[in-house]
Amino acid sequence: MISQHALSDLEAKAVSGEAFTRAEAERVAACTDLVSIGVLGEAVRRASRGSRVTFGQVCVIGTAVLPDSRGGAGEVRLSGTPASIDEAETRVRAAVPLATGAVLTGFSLPELLNLAGGDHMELVTHARRLSTAGLAAVADAPLDRLDDAAEIIRAVRHGGLGVWRLTIDQADPAARLDLIERARDLQREVGGVHAFAPLPRFDPRETPSTGYDDVRTIAIARLVCRNIPSIQVDWALYGPKLAQVAIAYGADDLDNVAAVETPGAGPRKSPRADIERQITAAWATPVARNGRFEILAAGGGPGR
Repeated sequence: MISQHALSDLEAKAVSGEAFTRAEAERVAACTDLVSIGVLGEAVRRASRGSRVTFGQVCVIGTAVLPDSRGGAGEVRLSGTPASIDEAETRVRAAVPLATGAVLTGFSLPELLNLAGGDHMELVTHARRLSTAGLAAVADAPLDRLDDAAEIIRAVRHGGLGVWRLTIDQADPAARLDLIERARDLQREVGGVHAFAPLPRFDPRETPSTGYDDVRTIAIARLVCRNIPSIQVDWALYGPKLAQVAIAYGADDLDNVAAVETPGAGPRKSPRADIERQITAAWATPVARNGRFEILAAGGGPGR
């Protein structure tokens, strides 16, 4: 049954599996009725995923000393900008023992391109070195920093590295729809993307976003990018409140959940217990995944 609300004439299309056009997305963006927007976003999420919302626990490693344990992480992620490909390879090799049983990802695609001097063939060589050292995939592919994203992604994949999620580093609200369409088009061209995180990691000082902008962005990304399996929110960056609300607007994956227990917090406050409680409170079913977006069985390994 189609409900009656400000965008009710679009609800049938939302559940049909057909992506929204530019004009329809602009109409959603201009709508002031957030409940109506949420109805559309959640309709797509439930039509494609049912009640399931996945989450990934990540052990993020900067340039400091490696931690003693990765905790409950299904992904070990190397952050920071290496000064050279030699430094990047050294960091990968050092992290491999810690990542045993998990997926090792690292670095940002434009940073790796910069280390290759902008040369795509050199990027293939660099990717092959990192893959041979033990890296499974590039951690971030920010669309706002990649002018020729398709060719760059093909280059690193040719070198043996995965590119499984698309991100945005910085974009004001007015530019978000263009980037959402770029994500959709890029998936059509190269495929292999499991998730798209449409909320920028950094807010422009001149045009900071609001919570209203963010939930609209989530819903529009879900309505436009029907060919990308998951719309993702960074749990550590945006916090549990917005992440939980985002589920009601179409998000179906929460990334960067802490992997290490907080001393003295107790089992009810463990990262996994907290994320599962928050997802359940959003009337969804929490399901753990690893860095390859494979569902994890109760024992921590990939399930069916």
